[in-house]
Amino acid sequence: MIKKSLIYLGNIKRYGCSAKQLRVLLLLILFSVLAIPVVIKSEDSLLLNSKYGEVQLTPNEVAWLKKHPEVRVAVKHGWMPIEFTLENNQHNGISVDYLQALSSIFNIHFIPSNYSESTSPSDVDVISGVVGANVKHPEFKKLPYPFLSFPFAIYVNKKVNGRFGINSMDDLNYKRVAVFKNGPVAKEVAENYPKIQLLYVDIADEAIEELRLGRVDAYIGNQIIVDYHIVVHRLDFVEKVAMTPFSTDVSMAVRGDLPELASILHKGLHAIGKNNQEILEKWEISDSRYDRWFVPLGIIAILFLIFGLIRIFKLKQTIRQQNVEAQNTIWHQANYDYLTDLPNRHLLHSRLRQAMDSANESLSPVGILFIDLDNFKHVNDTAGHSIGDKLIKEAANRITRCVRAYDTTARFGGDEFMVVMSDFDNDQALEKTSKKILAVLQQPFQIDNELFYISASIGLTIYPHDTSDPEALFSYADQAMYEAKKLGRNRFQFFKASMQLDSTKRLALMNDLREALAQQQFELYYQPIISLDTQEILKAEALIRWNHPVNGLINPSEFIALAEETGLIEEIGTWVFHQVLRDIKQIHAQYSADFQVSVNVSPKQFIRPERLLAWKTAIVNAGLAGRHICIEITEGLLLQPSLSVVNTISALRDFGIQFSIDDFGTGYSALAYLNKFDIEYVKIDRSFTHNLQANNQDAILCEAITSMAHKLGMTVVAEGIETEAQARMLSSFECDYGQGYLISKPKSFADFMQFLSENQEK
Repeated sequence: MIKKSLIYLGNIKRYGCSAKQLRVLLLLILFSVLAIPVVIKSEDSLLLNSKYGEVQLTPNEVAWLKKHPEVRVAVKHGWMPIEFTLENNQHNGISVDYLQALSSIFNIHFIPSNYSESTSPSDVDVISGVVGANVKHPEFKKLPYPFLSFPFAIYVNKKVNGRFGINSMDDLNYKRVAVFKNGPVAKEVAENYPKIQLLYVDIADEAIEELRLGRVDAYIGNQIIVDYHIVVHRLDFVEKVAMTPFSTDVSMAVRGDLPELASILHKGLHAIGKNNQEILEKWEISDSRYDRWFVPLGIIAILFLIFGLIRIFKLKQTIRQQNVEAQNTIWHQANYDYLTDLPNRHLLHSRLRQAMDSANESLSPVGILFIDLDNFKHVNDTAGHSIGDKLIKEAANRITRCVRAYDTTARFGGDEFMVVMSDFDNDQALEKTSKKILAVLQQPFQIDNELFYISASIGLTIYPHDTSDPEALFSYADQAMYEAKKLGRNRFQFFKASMQLDSTKRLALMNDLREALAQQQFELYYQPIISLDTQEILKAEALIRWNHPVNGLINPSEFIALAEETGLIEEIGTWVFHQVLRDIKQIHAQYSADFQVSVNVSPKQFIRPERLLAWKTAIVNAGLAGRHICIEITEGLLLQPSLSVVNTISALRDFGIQFSIDDFGTGYSALAYLNKFDIEYVKIDRSFTHNLQANNQDAILCEAITSMAHKLGMTVVAEGIETEAQARMLSSFECDYGQGYLISKPKSFADFMQFLSENQEK
């Protein structure tokens, strides 16, 4: 067709041409350029004629291609613009374009996959981009002909004074310069320019950030990659001031057991050519909208006449812009919280390190505020997660408005936020900000025409006063926040060294608790409950004690919360129940067949009701009745019970097990909701009986609770009785049972049985 076009051109030159003949000529030229590759076969070889030139294949190579129409290629996913992966997992980049060119020559279908250090040679035939002398996977051999060779340039921050004197490598002597630590150029710079103070970085973004902050004077980087990033990320402060004598090649690597494929690709890459301009121009990003239009005049004339190519060009521009926007979206998603659009943990760590570095230079402190929303779980459980998400967003906005524009507010996770504050004079600045945050979070949240009320607990720590370790700063702020919660919530608390000691002890105790059950370190103590009318001992409360091998006897107030937090409460509760069954049988045999034992049950044990319901079978197998067991629960469990809790209590009560509300009066104190569940016993908390005197407020409350409980058909047990006067006054209120040190302290089972025996003799 090309020959025919030349003859046609000669005739036009000789005899002249019309407009119609000119159009025919142009179309012939275009078809010549776009014609598919010509294949010339011979007995010994195969000659492929493509737009990149002729490629001669041996018979072995031809046979290999027929047998292997598909080739698996490992492509790096974050090396823009050399090769990278878009959000939709589509591979892109210069090396991918080279693979497409090879595909058009040899009619090979390349199947790309993400490259990693753990890439198995059994899963991959080719690695698309290899830099340096050695391939990290010894099973692969680098092709001798690199398809890319790119120079390294010197980049500076043009907005920082004193950078304009850098025009060559010699101007970098005694200056701090960032360079990629894993590249061969770093070694060459160190060997040839020993006076340069090198700062080794892992990625280009890190080097550019160091340049932006002024912590380095220059950056020696890959010209193709850095120029691409400058335009894509609009890094207007970065300027290229000089070229270096260094460069790096990019080659492909082929598995060593595929010599035919290695030879085929080598020939194809040689035909396409190193730094193919047609491919590279696709990835050149320039601020001028016309740079890509300057092509040879003859091609411009053809493109001007063929309007379809203009539309293709516009489509490519659109796709390229979409690629850039996709990369920006990926970066934003990796560094910002999806719900609040605040920095996430990853970006928070980076911002904290920057603040610490600046603080080291200015000798000023950095403050960390760890903010946890109080009662947020209640909002989520009652109103739903969609309302909870809206509340979190509004809380984030309120916190952000309380801090300065250059402070960092981040979402640490869930209902937790972090604020990093720099450039403050004293602790009062942190206190002032904390008070502002507490005040705005106390104000009602109006969401979907409903009002919600929360508060916050804030823990504060200061760098470098408390520690110079970033991770420890977060930990200390967390400990201070939990201390604020223990002190009543809706407050702030600075970190103290004693908190770290308490935290260490708590962690050690938590670890020991995991071994306590297996090592049989638990023991049950029993405290008798007497009838205030007859003075008979008809009941007792089972109280667990921990015989720690080092710390001695530990009360449940010190370890039950840890057991609930670690999930061990179910195993401990099951052990307590079965031990009580064994002990009751002995009490029945030696004292009274109607004796009842109260067992404390944590709300956490109702999460798995099947374990509690299994108690019915265990009671039957032990030869006991349900009335011999009384389960003591807290008021909070019944305030807004789930259907599972309601059904579990109902099933146990139908079996005969009785229920008692422990520490009544310290929580919600609503007798009405107790009546809904047919609760048998109400236990008046010891805080009311401790200061019991005639006609004082505690006496009035005790009498009122007793009277209302009786009217609702419930029995009353008073805890914490320590004097005869308290016992007589409670008896005058017609309180049914009493429990406390006046009667007996909690005793080991052997001592308790002795106490019952002595009481029986009386």
